[in-house]
Parts: sequence; C-alpha cells; structure tokens
Amino acid sequence: MEKTIYQGKFTWLDVTQPHKIQLLDIASKFNLHAYTVQDCLEPDHLPKFEIDGLARFIIVRIYNPKELETPHSVQDLTSKLRTDITITIHRLPQPYFEEIEKKYLVPGHTMTPCDVATHIIWHAVNSYLAPAQYLDDEVDKIESAIFARHTRGKFEEKLYHLRRMISVNKKLLILTESVIDEVYRDTKSNPFIQDLKDLNLKLHSNYEHIHEDVSNLLNIYISISAHKTNEVMKVLTIFSVFFYAAHFYRGHLWDELQIHARITTQMGISGQSATHAGDYCGHLHLVQTQKVDVI
Repeated sequence: MEKTIYQGKFTWLDVTQPHKIQLLDIASKFNLHAYTVQDCLEPDHLPKFEIDGLARFIIVRIYNPKELETPHSVQDLTSKLRTDITITIHRLPQPYFEEIEKKYLVPGHTMTPCDVATHIIWHAVNSYLAPAQYLDDEVDKIESAIFARHTRGKFEEKLYHLRRMISVNKKLLILTESVIDEVYRDTKSNPFIQDLKDLNLKLHSNYEHIHEDVSNLLNIYISISAHKTNEVMKVLTIFSVFFYAAHFYRGHLWDELQIHARITTQMGISGQSATHAGDYCGHLHLVQTQKVDVI
C-alpha cells in the first residue's frame, strides 16, 4: 500500500508491505537501483547505509513492542532520501509516522528529508528501550529466585534465552550506530542529531550492562547447582561407607561363631555345651536376620 504522507517542499512517500513488482516499479519511477530496492524484501537484513547516485539508502531495525519475549521480533524500515523525496518502506504500519507528520510537518516548521530521517531513526532506536527494561526486570526476578532458598527450579534455559535476546539487540544497536555515523558524516550537528547519538549510546551501554549481569548470574547459578550436587554426593558416600562397615562386621562375627561351634564339637565338648553353642549361634543368626531386615 502506498501513501503520500507529506507533499510540500519535498514528498514523503510511505509504502507498507510491498511486493516485488511494486518495488521494481518504485525503483524505475524514481531512478533507483533495482537490487538496492530489493533489499527491502529481506526480513533479516542488517542495518546498513549506502549511497545510490543522488539517493541515500538506509535500513534500520525496529523492535516490535507487542512481542517482547520473542528474540527476533524486529522488522526492517528502509528509507531512501533525496533532496526532493523521501521513501519509507516497511512490512508493518508505523504509528509514529503520524506523530512526526502532526508534530513537525506543519506550517511554521522547516523540515528536510534529512530531518525526517533523523526522527525515523530516533524512533527506531527508541523502540529498544522497552525491551531493555523488560530484560532488566527479568534478570532481577531470576536473581531473586536463585538466591531464595524456598524456590526450586531450573533457570539455565531462561538465562540462555535472555542472553540471546540481549546479544541480538546489542549487535543491532552497534550496527545502527554505524548507520548514524555514516548518515550524518557530512551534516552539521544539531541538538536533535546529538540526542539521537546519545540515545543510541545509552541503550548500547544498558544492553552491555544487562549482558554482563546475565553472564555472571548464569555462572553463579551453575556454581550453586554444582555445589548442591557435590553435597548430595558426599551424603550418599557417607551412608554407603557406614552400611558397608556394618555389613562387613556382621558377616565377620557370624563366620567366627560358626568356626568356634565346629571346633568345640570336634574337640568332644559335651552335647549340652554343643547344644548351648548351637542355640547361641541360632540366636545370633536370628539377630543377624533382624539386622538385615532393619537395614
């Protein structure tokens, strides 16, 4: 779907969920390179900046706030800038386009295609703020659960999942920083451009800090789990040694009594004494059987 958001000193053309033929028509109409425009169809394309003749081609990634738990819930936003036209191409509607139009593209405001691109990139970078807060809260919850003695659970999968999300977002912010540097290399700095750079740096630092927290927490959790396993093995070893010693002593005593009974019989002890010895051995045999049952 094509929509003209602004028509004045320059034109802002917005294209939502285009197909390949539509993109080729746009490339032909505005004298753009077909291969460059087709990059818009790649769902996993990384942020980049390149110059195509008189046009500047920008790809940034926007985080979808409706799917905070999905590590790849980002969509690409492509902008082609010229002095006379700005073309934005994306898969999903972008509500903040209307905000930019109502706030800045009104009489009394002097806007250029570069200014529009600055606002678009700012909103793209700012979309990573909510995921950073969500990830930070999740790390705090898991940390509290790990150190709570009454809580039991396995957190390896959750921690690895969070670390993957953080790593992906951090890499996208690093690549976006390169795009920002290229876009404004020859542009005189202004407060809004500086605010954009500061925001990107702040979020990158936040993700770096959260990534370190997750890595440290994962190492601590693995250490605690290993310590608990070692304690259990120590207890099992102690019980095993105790029962082995008791069994060995009982068997050795029974053998000694059997030998003693045979020796006394062979030496001609009276039948009464032998009977007493046999009763005594039988009594010990009963005790041994009872011990086995108890154990």
